[in-house]
Amino acid sequence: MEYILYVFLFLTLYFQIFLLVSFFEKKKGVRKTEPSAITYLTTTIIVPCYNEESTVTRTVNSLLELEYPKDKLTIIIVDDGSTDTTWRVLQQYKDIPRVRLLQKNNEGSKFSALNFALQHVGTELVGVLDSDSWVKADALKNYMEFFDDESVMATIPSMVIAEPDSTLRHAQKAEYDIGLFARKSFAKLNAIYITPGPFSVFRKYVFDTLGPYQEAHHTEDAEIALRMQKHGYKIAYSEKSVVYTVGPKHLKPLIKQRVRWIYGFLRNMFDYRELLFKKKYRSLGLLVLPLGIFRIFITVVLFPLSMWLLFLPLWRWYEKLSLVGFNPTWSWNIDWFFVNVTQLQIFALIGVIFSIMTVWMGRELIGDRRKFTIDIFYMFFMYTFIAPLWLIKSSYNAVIARKENWR
Repeated sequence: MEYILYVFLFLTLYFQIFLLVSFFEKKKGVRKTEPSAITYLTTTIIVPCYNEESTVTRTVNSLLELEYPKDKLTIIIVDDGSTDTTWRVLQQYKDIPRVRLLQKNNEGSKFSALNFALQHVGTELVGVLDSDSWVKADALKNYMEFFDDESVMATIPSMVIAEPDSTLRHAQKAEYDIGLFARKSFAKLNAIYITPGPFSVFRKYVFDTLGPYQEAHHTEDAEIALRMQKHGYKIAYSEKSVVYTVGPKHLKPLIKQRVRWIYGFLRNMFDYRELLFKKKYRSLGLLVLPLGIFRIFITVVLFPLSMWLLFLPLWRWYEKLSLVGFNPTWSWNIDWFFVNVTQLQIFALIGVIFSIMTVWMGRELIGDRRKFTIDIFYMFFMYTFIAPLWLIKSSYNAVIARKENWR
C-alpha cells in the first residue's frame, strides 16, 4: 500500500509541475486590444433566482453598475418558483428598460431556468450570474478582449470568496485562490472543463449549434464546457474579470455542495468518456481529466490508510502508557547536521510548498497583496480531514448512480 502512496504523490507532483510550466508559458500570437479599439458586443446576462431575497439585490445592482454601454446590455432575472419574497424584492427593477423579469415554476434544477431565459435572448453574447454572486464593474468589459478573437466561444472569470467570516469560508478562500492558478494553466492548455455559474459568458452561437443546457446531474456548468470541448469550441479565461461569491458557512451545506460537484463531475465524465485518452483532445483528454479522476479515486482509497497511519502511533503510545505508566524521558541531543526524514515526508513537504506557491500566484493574478494568510492553514486542515468525506460520499453515489438533489 505504501508503494501506491508513492505513485500517487509522484503523479500529483508531476501534474503540479506541469501546470506550473504551463502557467509561465508564453503563448505566441496573443494580442492585446487597446481600450479605444474594444468592440462591445450585445450581451444578455441571465440571473436565475430561487429563494434569494437577501442576496439578489446586490447581484443585480452589480450588473447595473457594469462599465458597459447600457444600450448593449440586457439583464434577464428569472424567479424560479421562489417560496420567499424574492419576486417582491425584484419588483424594484420592473421599470428599468434593460431589465426583464420572468417567473416560472420550479422544476428542481437550475438548468430549466436558464433554458427558459434563453428563449428570450437575441444578443450576440449570453452570460450567467448566480444570484449569490456579484461582479466588479470592469468584469464584462475585460471579456471583450477575448471575444475579439472569433475562435473564442466562451470566457470565464476569476472567482473568489467574498468577505469570509468563518473558518470554513477562510479555507475556501485559499482553495479558490489556487483555482485561479489552475484556470490560468488550463486556459493555456485549452483544457478548461467547467464554465462556472458565477459570470461565465458564451457566444449565443454555442447554444444555437449545440443546443440548450442539460440537467447533467445538477452540474450543467460542467456539462456545457465538456460539450464545447468535444466539439472543439475554445474557452478562454479572463483573470482581470473578478466575480465574488459566497461559500457555505457551515460544514453540512459545504459537504452537500461538494458532494454534488464531485458526483456531477464523475457522472459527466462517464457521459463524456470519449474525451479520455484521445490525442484529439490533447492535454484535456490525455492528462487533465484522467488525473482529475485518478486523484479522486486514490484519495478515497488512501484516506483510510492515512487515518490508520495517523492513529496507530497514538494507539501504541496508549498501550505503552497502560502497561508501564507515565515515565517521561527527555533528550536534548540534537544533531544539526542530520535530519532523519523519509521520502514520503519530503514529497509531502514539496507538495505543501507548492500549494502555498499556487495560492500566492493565484492572488497575484487578481492583484491581491495579501499573499500569506492564515487561510492557507485552514485549507490544509479542510483538505486533510474534511475533503475526503465528500470525496468518498460522492464516489459512492456515482458508482451506485444515486442522484444528488440540487438543494
